[in-house]
Parts: sequence; structure tokens; C-alpha cells
Amino acid sequence: MSHTSLSRRELLMSGTAFAGVTAMPSGWFTEPAVSLREEPRRVAQDSPLVRQLYGGGWPSAAETQKAYQEFLLQRAIQAYMFTLPALNVIGMRDGSEATFGRGYNVLPIWKDRMAARTWVPTPNCDVVYSMSYLDLKEAGPLVVYAPPAVIGMFTDFLQRTLTDVGAAGPDQGRGGLYLLLPPEYDGAIPGGYYTFRSRTYNVFLFFRTLLEGGPKGPDTTKAVALAEMTRVYPLSSLERNRPPMKFPNASPVRVNMMYPTDFTYWEKLKQFIDYEPVECLEPNVRGMLATLGIIKGEPFGPDAKQREILTCAVKTAAEMIFALRTYPPALPNTRYYTDRQYATLWGGVDANFMSPTYQAIDQQAAFFQLAYSSAPAMVVDAIGVGSKYPSTARDAEGDLLEGNRSYKLCLPPNIPAALFWSVTIYNPSDGTMPETPQAFPSRNKYDNVVTNPDGSVEIYFGPEKPAAAPEQNWIQTLRDHGFLVSIRLYGTKSSFYDQTWKPDDVVKLKA
Repeated sequence: MSHTSLSRRELLMSGTAFAGVTAMPSGWFTEPAVSLREEPRRVAQDSPLVRQLYGGGWPSAAETQKAYQEFLLQRAIQAYMFTLPALNVIGMRDGSEATFGRGYNVLPIWKDRMAARTWVPTPNCDVVYSMSYLDLKEAGPLVVYAPPAVIGMFTDFLQRTLTDVGAAGPDQGRGGLYLLLPPEYDGAIPGGYYTFRSRTYNVFLFFRTLLEGGPKGPDTTKAVALAEMTRVYPLSSLERNRPPMKFPNASPVRVNMMYPTDFTYWEKLKQFIDYEPVECLEPNVRGMLATLGIIKGEPFGPDAKQREILTCAVKTAAEMIFALRTYPPALPNTRYYTDRQYATLWGGVDANFMSPTYQAIDQQAAFFQLAYSSAPAMVVDAIGVGSKYPSTARDAEGDLLEGNRSYKLCLPPNIPAALFWSVTIYNPSDGTMPETPQAFPSRNKYDNVVTNPDGSVEIYFGPEKPAAAPEQNWIQTLRDHGFLVSIRLYGTKSSFYDQTWKPDDVVKLKA
């Protein structure tokens, strides 16, 4: 059996040699805790820890190696959870640049909306996306002209927001010039810009422009025209020397922008650590990475056994984060309502997952497993300009949503979205969109959905169209897959915040 094919149990139980020792730990996670020896070596009037640890003697080399290897696995799992925000956006950058090219003047735009052929966590297929990746170490300070009516943000590569852009940002929806400074910049800062300093050299540009209603449904014409007004150029450049912007249409292209699920995770993380300044990451997290051999400016050369453990940690950490998301007591602050199944991805804290006394690191890991780009406008109660995303993995009875079954969701009258609303389904593990014969796994206000006489809207889910469902109100699911339901409310109105309007739970339809 190859090292890389070992399961967690097989890895920890294997006798593969590591640093001259063949023993491995006897259990992990689901096993009850046991001492490394059945009986202490002697009975004496010893302190508690002396009695607990080998009766005052020394552990054997095998016992020491067991404990160390379990420690290495646990440390790698925790390091994964702390660094997932960076790898999340690194995966997006690498997939985008490999497909569409790199450079501050390259801005892929999903001109025909984003479909399931784009693998990215929980995308919104009911707006036009523009996303690029700016390197301030390579280009120096960059100016970005954000068009009017953009809904967007800039974040560093640990996905800490530099600023919202648009109605919730300093330009207040009018558009404007943003100046992005690298971490160590000490030059003159000119006026006339909305100026922000990044803690990483790499910056993520994420703009959304809104669809309009057309005779046959959503129309992207104006949204694309606005997105193509974006300009990016170095602060020190002259107009005649700037390369022209490139706006490739990303919609028809199949592209993988997901983060790694194998040992590549650690290799890409090492590249990031080497490239970025020391100050961008907290010293305690750097200390955790140092245990794994990931130190800025030093070689990263794990041996075969260490590679096995680190590869195992990537799989195990993903399983544990998924467990956090599906075991309600693990993330107790995510419920939007006392009488509904809907959750908030932020758990009642701010856009950086900070509460008054701690950072919600489990909630942060859960978020970045299936989403990206946390920004204040998504979290704060900004009436009429913010956005909210009540989402659920469960039906009204508390059962997880299954693609083999049919369901109905009722949105009561007066949906509180000044800009637009939509309902989208996602794969539960990573937030990618399920690929079905439908063009998009969503329905929105421009889809000519059938509306009830009282103004309510019923959305149906199922592998085939339920008999009662109008075609334009049905979202197709994949058999033998679970799914998540996310409601988007852009320009969220006060009735959402004071909970006088609440979406109904998803309900099973009779077979």
C-alpha cells in the first residue's frame, strides 16, 4: 500500500519507519483516550503528573515517537484551519491566471453569468462577476477605478477586507479611484484617492455588477458595460505607457479555482509564506507552521513519513470542518431565527470573525471551506445598501437536504431586497454549484418566476420537476448528492433585520 493512499486510521496504525522508529499512535479522534502504558512502573508517593507519565520513568523510544507523530498530525490540522483563508484565494488566483492570464490589467468578467463549469466556493450566478489578483510587490502602488453601482471589495490574501466598494464603501455607489499601497510603502500619498494599505502584497479585487430585467429574463448588457469601465494601473505610470485593460469572458470556460486537497496545500502555503512580509501573519500561527517545517526563507523538505502525515492532515482537517458545519452544537451562534433552520455564515461576529473577547476560528474555517470574501457590508445591518445570505442545509423537520427528494420553499410577500433577490443551491462540501441540465442552479427576481396572488414566491427543488412546480420556479438537484439552499437579499430592507419578514423553512413534498 502506498503512503499517500493510507486512510487516517491506517496512517496512525501503520508501522512505517520514521526517524528510525516504526511505531505509530493507536487511535485518533473517535477512539477513547488511553494511557501509553497499561500500568505504572512502580507504586510510590509521587505527584500526579509523575504518576501519569510513566510512573516517574522514561518513555520508550516507540512511545515517544507515537506521541510526537500524533502531535504533528494535530498541529497540521490546526495550521490548516488557520491558513485556509489564504489557500482559498490562492486557489482562485492560480486557477484564474492559468486560464485567463496574469497581470494587473487582466480582469476576467463572467459576462454571461457564472455557471457550474466554474469551480469556486458559493458563487453568485445572478450577478456579473469581475475578479482579479493584484501583486503590489511586483507592480508597486496600484490605482483602481471602480465604476458606479459596483458591489464589491478589496481584500488582502488572508481575506481581511481593505474596504467595501460601492454603496457600502467610501464612494457610496458613485464610483471612484482607489489607491492600494503595499505593506512597507513609505512614499508620498497623493490626494484624490480612497487610499488603503494592504498587509499582504497580493490583493484580491472582487466586483459585482447587477443584472436588469429583460423580455426573456435577466439581461447582462448594462452590468458588463459597467464592469468594463474598471481600470487598474500603477500610481507612477503615465497614460501613454499603460497597457490596455483586458476583459476576457470567463463564462464559457471550464476552470478550476478551488484550493488544493492534497500535499500541494502545504507547498502553495510555503510559497505564500516566502513571498509575503513577516508582519502579515500572527507570530503564533507562524510558530505552528514552523513545527511543520514551513519557515520564511528556509527550505521545506519533509521526509516521506512527514509528507504522509501532512497529506493526511489536509483530508482530516476538511472532514473536521465539515463536521463543525453539520453538527449544530459545534457552531452555536449561527442561527438566524429561533423558529427557522436558517444560519448565518458569520456566527454573529464581524467580517474578520472577531467577537469582543475572542476570534471565532472554527466559524472562520467553516466559512472558508465553502465561501470566500468576507466584508463588512455582508455582516453589518446596513439598511438598503448591505446584503444578507440566510442559508440552510436542513428542511423544516431538521433533516439534511437530499438531492433525491423534492422540496418547496416559500418566500413570503414583500421580499426585503431593494436591489434584487435570488435563491441558489450548492454542493455542501465546498460550495461549488451542482452541474445539471439547467443553465444555472438558481432563480431570481428577473427570471419571470410565477408569483402568487398575495405576492409570495414558491421555489421548488428536486431531481425532476415536481408536478405542482412552474418550470421557471424549479431548481434541479443532483441525485445522490446533498445540497445547500442560500437566499440572497441585496439592498436588504429593515423588515429583514427586525425579523418581521422571515423566509419559510424548506419543506419536503410528498412522494
